[in-house]
Amino acid sequence: MKQFNTLLAGSAAGLLSVVAAQAADLPSRKSAPVEYVRVCDAYGAGFYWIPGTDTCLKIGGRVRIDTWYTPTKNSVTLRSAGGPNYAGFAAPAGTNIAPFQNTNGMDRLGWYARGLLMMDARTQSAWGTVQTVITLRLAAQTGLAQTAPLAATAAPAAGATGATIEAAYIRFAGFTIGDAASNFTFLPPYQYHSMFTPGFPNGIRQLAYTATFGGGFSATIALENRGDSAPTTTANSLGFTPAGLVGSTATAVGPQRLPALVGNVRVDQGWGSAMLSGVVLQNTANFATPAINAVTNGLGPLITKTGWAVGFGLRINLPMLARGDALNLWAGYSDGALNYVGYSSLNENSSITSNYLGGYLRNDRHITIFCVTAACLPGVESTKAFNIAGIFTHYWTPSLRSNFIASYIRITPGQITQATDWTNGGLSKATAWDIKTNLIWSPVRSFDIGVELSYARLTQNLTGFAGGLPTAPACTVANPQCLASINSNNWTGRMRVERTF
Repeated sequence: MKQFNTLLAGSAAGLLSVVAAQAADLPSRKSAPVEYVRVCDAYGAGFYWIPGTDTCLKIGGRVRIDTWYTPTKNSVTLRSAGGPNYAGFAAPAGTNIAPFQNTNGMDRLGWYARGLLMMDARTQSAWGTVQTVITLRLAAQTGLAQTAPLAATAAPAAGATGATIEAAYIRFAGFTIGDAASNFTFLPPYQYHSMFTPGFPNGIRQLAYTATFGGGFSATIALENRGDSAPTTTANSLGFTPAGLVGSTATAVGPQRLPALVGNVRVDQGWGSAMLSGVVLQNTANFATPAINAVTNGLGPLITKTGWAVGFGLRINLPMLARGDALNLWAGYSDGALNYVGYSSLNENSSITSNYLGGYLRNDRHITIFCVTAACLPGVESTKAFNIAGIFTHYWTPSLRSNFIASYIRITPGQITQATDWTNGGLSKATAWDIKTNLIWSPVRSFDIGVELSYARLTQNLTGFAGGLPTAPACTVANPQCLASINSNNWTGRMRVERTF
């Protein structure tokens, strides 16, 4: 029996050795290696290698919720010579005036919810880094976030949603192509409400080249899209000039013939930054009258006038006060390029650059057109403007900071425009200024809870009301020479909760 067991064990061992030898001759099947996402630290925090590529990608976003309160005010209150307010006054056709509004139908609250999705992809090449950036903004708004208190209608604004491309550009070998921040602007958007300064919150389409020199110096030359400031592509028109000449009664949006040419020189060093910028652009308008419309299908002679602006920005770091403290300053002057000193209309509703003021101020028209002869030979004037602004940032603690902000703008229309009655499109010189302060708490990094209080004031004397009360009993379109009472100041309280990731 013992011999039998020994023989059986030996046979099993031999069989196993044969099977093992045969198995060794068979092809092996190994699982494919797992390609894990790896950190890409060549471009800073937050970048990862896209598996299977030589591209690094950073995905981030921002959620912002704003709510604010602004008292409603009548834009222009018309009064007769001893009678009550005349609420039935309507703006004559072809004029740019703000009629009487009843504040009982206007919103005082605004709500705004914004979500940003940001992607930044970078690839190294023999010519340097190729960068591709996309920022998509989704928003939902209601009340004052939808329509300003000076809207043409007194009805409360319904809620709305929308999507906007805030940035979409490629940078390569010094070139920037696509939708990016304007190369003219300088001040950071530290304010919650508006400032009387240039701003392009949705970016601006461009073809730009930036040359970088040693010591933090750089220079940029760019072609920027005029169509991204749509209100400024329409001309103001005078329906009746002081000389008794009938003016143009219809104007179309001026066609884009040339892009805006923008340039800047800049230095960024340990003490801060400085930038000198300039822009030259072409204003266009189609001059039209009823007689011209009859034979030209509504488009008269094309009027062109060059506009330009210059600006200077300065940032001084103040670490001796507290870490992160800084003073930002700006000054600008424009001739026929208003949106490069104060974006669009000062009375419009925009996410960054609007102020809600009682009163009327046309600040989104670069040029005014009118008739200079009885045969309606077209004439054109540009509007000039000057502005200054400052932002002082102070950190009370590493997690608690404040911004103290002030801005001022002075607008000067042409002489004929100033001498024309406001019911026919005339405008006077105007000044506007604002001050504001906010307090922002950051309990964790990139998470802000802030409140802001702002005050703004407008001063403007409309032509046609300087002579005192009229002799007629009431204000009508036929008799617009009545007293205008302008509510020229307003304040806003605002709160913001924002998280960036």
